Parts: sequence; C-alpha cells; structure tokens
Amino acid sequence: MPANLKFRGGEEKEHEKAVEEASELLKFVEEKLKEKRFFGGESIGMVDFVTNIIAFWQGIFEEALEVELLVKEKFPKLTNWSHEFVSKNIVKECLPPRDKLIAYSRKRFGNHNASK
Repeated sequence: MPANLKFRGGEEKEHEKAVEEASELLKFVEEKLKEKRFFGGESIGMVDFVTNIIAFWQGIFEEALEVELLVKEKFPKLTNWSHEFVSKNIVKECLPPRDKLIAYSRKRFGNHNASK
C-alpha cells in the first residue's frame, strides 16, 4: 500500500522507484504461494483474507492511479490466486462495489499523470 501511494505526483524517477519497490513486494508475496491454490493450501484461510489488499484493492489502486503492476506475465501465481480468491462467493459478498471505489480513489488520490 505505501508503495502504491508513491505513484501520486512527483517525478518520473520517483514513479520508477515506486514501481520497483511495489514489484519487489509483490514478488515476495508470490513466492509464499509456492504451488498452493491458496496461502493455506486448498482452502481459503486467514492469510488469504489479510492479503485481500492485493487480491481486490491492488486492482482498485492500479486503475485509479493508472499504473499496472500485478500482471500475469510477471506474477502468474499471484494473479491466479487473486482472481480465484475474489471470485469465491464468501469473498464477493463482502466486497464493496469496485466502480465506486475506483471513482473515490481517483478523486482522493488522483493519478500520477495529473501533475504532468
């Protein structure tokens, strides 16, 4: 989350550093998945709910800030996990409306292109 917020305003060099920092953090989390379906194995557990910031919120911030970090080519395990996690009924029922969150985030945080 802190790395994502570094995309707001600032210079191109700062954006590149933020992308690098966020990518390293995502790589670390992906390595923890190993070959498992979910972080705890075959079923959703506490770690999956804690990493909801990646599964759901990461996409919100990426769209609002007009950046793309969590891509299948770089993070295949994490993107597969993310899609499967948020598609589970138990999770979907608890998530707020994505379109409203994107609109709010754009208004609240702007995007990195706004200062150019």
